[in-house]
Amino acid sequence: MKEKVNKRIDQFILETDMLFKEFLAGWTMYSIGRDNLDSVVENTAISPFVGYNQRLEPIPIVLIKKFRTGYSQFILEAYHGKLVILGNRLLNALFCILLEEHLQGTRKFVELKTQLVKIDLSSMDDLSAQFKENCKNNFSFNKYSERLKIVNKALNPNDDGQNELGNIKKNILVRNSIQHSEGMVDDYMLRELGCDKIELADESGKIRIYRTGDKLILSIPELYSFMSSFLFIAQKWRVKK
Repeated sequence: MKEKVNKRIDQFILETDMLFKEFLAGWTMYSIGRDNLDSVVENTAISPFVGYNQRLEPIPIVLIKKFRTGYSQFILEAYHGKLVILGNRLLNALFCILLEEHLQGTRKFVELKTQLVKIDLSSMDDLSAQFKENCKNNFSFNKYSERLKIVNKALNPNDDGQNELGNIKKNILVRNSIQHSEGMVDDYMLRELGCDKIELADESGKIRIYRTGDKLILSIPELYSFMSSFLFIAQKWRVKK
């Protein structure tokens, strides 16, 4: 178990590092492109290829320039979401390792508690394979916060890093809001966090307060904080013995 868990955590750390470098590359290219776009004369038009021997009708550059202020949020939201996906993959992988260890009798997965599984006696798959597949599916359909809780309880029994765990949960809710509610704070988010506000770092690193009805604004400091919290918790999940 030690080798499997720690190897998967190493992979997560490498993937996260590469993701952040990719983000920085994209951000740098955006910044350079934005400055160059500002210098383009107003009567310019673009006509990009959209297919074989096919171009769009000329689009005035002034219309393109209108999107430059919001594009930074697009980049931040994209990579914020990618980090959520990396964390999700880590949780699923660690769950499968813990489940396999339980079935092999090498480590009881008591944190999973009671599982309701469906066994198809007409299937050619053996009962063990069906059980594992059912448990994996049940786990994947749990809320992100619940999956995080199960894995953390198994691999971090002292529950170290409460601030980091809270930051991860907050950022998962932020991602869900961006994806499903156009980034607006709603009562559900606040109930899940058990508070009446959400705190996010702005571009200067200062904390900005958001309440119900406010639109959430991501920043590089907030993205870095989210990434750092996940890396901290992943290190706590390492198996030492």
